[in-house]
Amino acid sequence: MDIRDYEYIVAIAQQGGITRAAEQLFITQSALTRFLQRTEQRLGVELFVRKGKQFLLTEAGHAYVETGRTILSLDYQLMEKLRQDAMLTKSRIRLGFSMGRTSEMMQTIFPQFRAQYPNIQLFLRSDTSQRLMANLQNGELDLAILTNVEQMPGFFYLPMEKSYFVLAVPKGSELEQLASPIPGYPYPAIGLDVLKTLELISLPEATNSGKIAKEFFAHYQIEEKTKLQFVDVRTVLDAIDSGLGCAMFMSVPTGNKKITYLSVRDTEVIEQVTAIVFRVDKSLTPAMKFLLKLLQIDSIYFDE
Repeated sequence: MDIRDYEYIVAIAQQGGITRAAEQLFITQSALTRFLQRTEQRLGVELFVRKGKQFLLTEAGHAYVETGRTILSLDYQLMEKLRQDAMLTKSRIRLGFSMGRTSEMMQTIFPQFRAQYPNIQLFLRSDTSQRLMANLQNGELDLAILTNVEQMPGFFYLPMEKSYFVLAVPKGSELEQLASPIPGYPYPAIGLDVLKTLELISLPEATNSGKIAKEFFAHYQIEEKTKLQFVDVRTVLDAIDSGLGCAMFMSVPTGNKKITYLSVRDTEVIEQVTAIVFRVDKSLTPAMKFLLKLLQIDSIYFDE
């Protein structure tokens, strides 16, 4: 049945007759009368007992109206929820990204976004790619910038950039002076032997970069010497920017920090893809599309 069928019958019951019900529904009395007749014929029962102009519910009519009111109430609640959800979706963006991207987002991306959409609320979450993916799955995030995650059905993965395993050093350091461009390496490269003398700022093996670093040193049979350890790349970047040392991790945008990335020659280039990820059933708002463009996502991936 159409939801309108219940609305019409409930209106007749509430008003006690056709005349006032038709006025309430903004239709003619004859149209409402014909509708009631067709409905009773289709159901094979009378919903009302006619006493002059007064319409009294039969037992079947009471059951119909009771159910009709429940259905109308549920329909109203659903419409109201959808309306509120739509308003909320248009007024906010829930974005997740790795801790290492904080500087770039705060210094470059968000100021440009706020200038274009000052009334859109940004709800930000910084965490590991695996946890952010879980947040996308349970609907806690709209978009997430993820690196090295297994692609799953039901999600769009829009390539954003490549991330490389690098040696990050303070800008202007002696190591930077030793490095030189070498074909096939993304950054100026230093010799592998240099790593044997360095005490590094490290990340736990539980992190993506920490795991790769451990495998890297084991593969090239170099003893990893740790002078400091921090739990996230953001803190490591701050430490390097402050001149506390060097570190090896998967590259992230450094913002305005005084950091130089170097490659290590005579080693295999380790790279991973960073992508913007969102659910395939996510309807992108104009603000979300603008944010994607700021993150250099080609507009071919979504409608203008």
